Amino acid sequence: MSSRSLSRRGLIVGGGAAAALTAGAGLSAWSAQSHAARPSTERQVEPFYGDHQAGIATAPQAHAMFLALDLLSAADTDMGTARENLRSILRLWTTDAARLTQGIPALADTEPELATTTARLTVTAGLGPSVFAKTGLADRCPASARDFPAFSTDRLDKRWCGGDLLLQICADSPLLVAHAARVLLKNVRSLASERWRQTGFRTPRPKTPPGARCAISWGRSTAP
Repeated sequence: MSSRSLSRRGLIVGGGAAAALTAGAGLSAWSAQSHAARPSTERQVEPFYGDHQAGIATAPQAHAMFLALDLLSAADTDMGTARENLRSILRLWTTDAARLTQGIPALADTEPELATTTARLTVTAGLGPSVFAKTGLADRCPASARDFPAFSTDRLDKRWCGGDLLLQICADSPLLVAHAARVLLKNVRSLASERWRQTGFRTPRPKTPPGARCAISWGRSTAP
């Protein structure tokens, strides 16, 4: 074989390199098209005031955090004080959330530069059935405010169940979710304590069908 002839080894190596370059170019093009097709939500604002709280019927965002808190126990305070503490918490959360969701730093925000984007941030507050008993308002507790019954397959841990108050914080930016949680918790830590927290994420837009993160590695499509 002449020096100009292509050996079998050279053909395989060359073909592999060409395939890799082609695949790389394809991935780059796909990535660019994907990002171009996905609108940025960094400046999108969800209204804070409305018929009900934001986050109830809002299109799901990419990131979420759920925080459960407990008021000071009855051993630490009487029901009248517990009621005032609850009012204070809800007022503080309303004021801070109304600003944060519109891209305005909270009044006592020590990192205001983190609150200049909105990313469809929503803050939703809920009351657990136990808070009505602690504040002497058991007769005003809605019938729908009750603990869900456990399923037969559940292995529930009390450390991750219940709570007097629940905060649902959602946005298309995990940094904004974390910042909002820090601000909202910091301002009420003398009135309530954190019981548990859970975080989650999902595809923010329906353009990409849901599926396992390892689907490509397994050689299957995530399309339905």
